[in-house]
Amino acid sequence: MSPHNPYIVMPRDAVTKIAGSDLSGGSLVLRRVPADDMYVVQTVETGKDIRLPAEVPREYSALRSGDPHHAAQWIRVAPNDAHLHHLFLSRRPDISIGFKEFRELVPGVADPGNHLGVVVTHDPDLPPELVEAGASEFAGWAVRRSGVEPLAIEIEPEVVGLAQLAGKWPIEQLAANSVMVVGCGSIGSAAAEALAGYGVGRVELVDPDRFLWHNMLRHTLGAESVGRFKVAAMKDHLAQRWPQQTVLAHQRDVVAEAHYIRRIVDRVDLVLCAADGIAPRRVVSHLSRRARRPAILACVLDNGSIGEVIRLRPTPRFGCLLCLRQQLADQGAMDAEADQELDYGTGRVHQPMTAVPPDLRYIGTFAAKVAIATLLESLHGDHTQQVPGEHAIIGLRPAGDLAAPFDLSQAGDVRWSSIPRPRASCPTCSPG
Repeated sequence: MSPHNPYIVMPRDAVTKIAGSDLSGGSLVLRRVPADDMYVVQTVETGKDIRLPAEVPREYSALRSGDPHHAAQWIRVAPNDAHLHHLFLSRRPDISIGFKEFRELVPGVADPGNHLGVVVTHDPDLPPELVEAGASEFAGWAVRRSGVEPLAIEIEPEVVGLAQLAGKWPIEQLAANSVMVVGCGSIGSAAAEALAGYGVGRVELVDPDRFLWHNMLRHTLGAESVGRFKVAAMKDHLAQRWPQQTVLAHQRDVVAEAHYIRRIVDRVDLVLCAADGIAPRRVVSHLSRRARRPAILACVLDNGSIGEVIRLRPTPRFGCLLCLRQQLADQGAMDAEADQELDYGTGRVHQPMTAVPPDLRYIGTFAAKVAIATLLESLHGDHTQQVPGEHAIIGLRPAGDLAAPFDLSQAGDVRWSSIPRPRASCPTCSPG
């Protein structure tokens, strides 16, 4: 396809109007969007002297700009070789078919004179083998007296969104699942976005804070949300991007209002905690264990040099967060969490975030992947979604100067390990 030919976009409404017309052909009006060198079908002739606008959904703002610019044709072709020729020519750049030969193949094509003619052909009875080979029910043509070339034409599909993945990804199973995301900061917002992209049907957001100027650098939200509560702004953001998902917003503190959070934990399938500070993770570890729900804890440590993702599963094989930290202490390893606490009197409960935005989004997305893998394996029996362990350390910008298991020396390295069995004295795993 030559680069000097126009790029045509055909909205679904135009497709429906052509397919439903009793005519064998008619006129089209294309609207040109100069900035993107794109033509959009704006008007379709559906009956004798009846020309109707092709509606473009409001959200497709780029397709609604521009002005009527070019007259074109649509022609319904009887089952013949027109679309086979289109497929053949499309795969061989700079090859054309003669204008006279094309008129025999597609009767009714207007003579373009010294100008460019645009034709859209419709073959409603395209053989299945041609469809499988890559041919389309609609084909575009750039018509000149010197020759006719295939035209790039993009047809709006009948199904848009996650439903396009039906049969290739377990969207129906995940649509029935729910996850609570505790902490809607930089990591939590990335995790919530990823969970929506994976197809989780319901997400419950928990965070007491507002979105402010310093959050913009690292957050999924932007300037439009400054001043709003994070959970409300994220709910609107996800609703716009992933309308099929149910999002509930809880402007709550997971530590101070644990009694309220407990009820949410009881009704979700999994908890993902990306909140700052030690206390929220400990509360999530405790509540999820008592409710027999798996939990994913995600954070960055050592001023953003490494990421940590912990999977807690409420079984006799695995302990809780406190059990893991105690094991590290017994082994003489660094208690990485202690680095997030500041001295008394600073006025903050944790250090300010120092990791760069892509690293934080990476950890959020990584945590969401572990959450999805856990749901698919534990609830749906998908053993292809097993992860290598329960405790992942991820190299972001490691200096290699930490104690094991945090002693990564390479960016992008991921070290998996298990976590210990519940301690007999653990108040979370083994209440007396």
